[in-house]
Amino acid sequence: MDDDLPTDFQVIVVGTGMVESIVAAACSRIHKNVLHLDSSDHYGGLWASYNFDGLQKFIKEVNSDPEKQVQVYNLREQWYIEKESPPEEEKGEGEAKEDGKTEPPKKIWSQASFAAEYRKFNIDMTPKLLFSRGPLVELLISSNIARYAEFRCVTRVLTWLDDHLVPVPCSRADVFATEAVGIVEKRMLMKMLTSIVAYNEEEMNNEFKDWNDKTFKEYLTHKGLTPNLIHYVLFAIAGGTDAMPCLEGVRECKKFLMSLGRYGNTPFLWPMYGSGELPQCFCRLCAVFGGVYCLNRPIDSVETKTVEEGKTKVVIESKSKTLNCEHLVIGINECPKDLVSPEPAETCDISKAVFITNGTIMKSEKEPLTLLRFPPLVEGGGAVTVLEVGPATGSCPKGLFVVYFITKKVTDAETDLRPYADKIFDLSGGDQTEETDKPKCLWSLFYNVKDTSGAASSAAAGVHVCSGPDAGLDFDRAVEQAEQIFKKICPGEEFLPRAPDPEEIVFEDDVTHGPEFQREDEDAEGDAKE
Repeated sequence: MDDDLPTDFQVIVVGTGMVESIVAAACSRIHKNVLHLDSSDHYGGLWASYNFDGLQKFIKEVNSDPEKQVQVYNLREQWYIEKESPPEEEKGEGEAKEDGKTEPPKKIWSQASFAAEYRKFNIDMTPKLLFSRGPLVELLISSNIARYAEFRCVTRVLTWLDDHLVPVPCSRADVFATEAVGIVEKRMLMKMLTSIVAYNEEEMNNEFKDWNDKTFKEYLTHKGLTPNLIHYVLFAIAGGTDAMPCLEGVRECKKFLMSLGRYGNTPFLWPMYGSGELPQCFCRLCAVFGGVYCLNRPIDSVETKTVEEGKTKVVIESKSKTLNCEHLVIGINECPKDLVSPEPAETCDISKAVFITNGTIMKSEKEPLTLLRFPPLVEGGGAVTVLEVGPATGSCPKGLFVVYFITKKVTDAETDLRPYADKIFDLSGGDQTEETDKPKCLWSLFYNVKDTSGAASSAAAGVHVCSGPDAGLDFDRAVEQAEQIFKKICPGEEFLPRAPDPEEIVFEDDVTHGPEFQREDEDAEGDAKE
């Protein structure tokens, strides 16, 4: 491989995280000469999806490598099931129904059965949703990268109200169909939501001009909304807390409302096989347009050299090979510390958890795909985002669900998130066939991730540092940063113009003379169409 690998490139990208992969695709798409490296043997970095065996290896790697513990720490894995299933329980007898038919016995999961079906899991390190009209969806469509991916609509949005789970009415039809609020409340809500949709930051004389230094909750109270409606709008739609600034709440609500009705009953899409598929979609496009890929390729050193006035060259040492480029795009976790500008502000790390359960958190006729937004359970605490995905998304075997928890770190992941898990799961272990109000948790992983989303700026010419994942629900910040980096590298160039479909590509050697090339008049065109 070393013998075949060229030494000079216009752009070298180190790391296959979301930001790095978008930049690599954008540069390759306009025919920049791109080399894309990753020190791991898989794509995605902290944005990756793992099968269950791969996740076990990741946990061992982090626990044994102090350098990895700078990025991911406080990992605590816990099993709530036996290593092996008792044979008599596996055989089971099936439950008789009133019509005389028997249901198949409920599967008794064990650690061994997880291992046997490990390939059916796709577990995300950075689970995120796409707003149907958000920047990433628009980019996937306009660039034609959408053909590399599949998506599922989130089927419901839930919230935690009066100590139980409640569906949140999303669409106009939902609002008027729900019995949770009266007719007068519904009219007030629709009027207020209409004013939010009409909000324009550039218009100084708008509805919200006097609310700059007030909270969103104060605004909702001022509009006469009842406590239940304030809860729906503030916690479930805006994803905020009591302290959320008014204009931030308005912007989040508008983003939610503007994405309604495009693909489904909620504003959200989930990538099939996990969020880790998305960086790979951009890597595929980069490769199609000539990008060169090398996994398992760590870098040893980076230095910048001035070659002539106003121009620099970046020199990289990797496995005793010297690589040169005009621009180096590098993930912050891979970048030598002397090339990163000091952090501008103290960021709050992220607390995360993954649970695998034997049922959904709230019964549904069809397999649900759920966004739950928990309001803080304690004064001054953070809101918690919960995503529940099932077998239809390619995330887990039939009969199981994968549930993700994300919030800003206060103490550590387990302390921050276990109280919320206790509300919706049975964490006691025990008999899996027992009928309970909550799904039984079979396995869990708590961990903290360093938030580098505000720290990625370069102290060297020709070096562009990419942030790691943030705690946000969507990919907006990653798309925005990737576009900013691309514009520095390729000023004046279009960011990810539409890529042709395979059937649209005509190679010089493949040109043939036929009806397509004889449409000089209407008759010829008509003949060709026939």
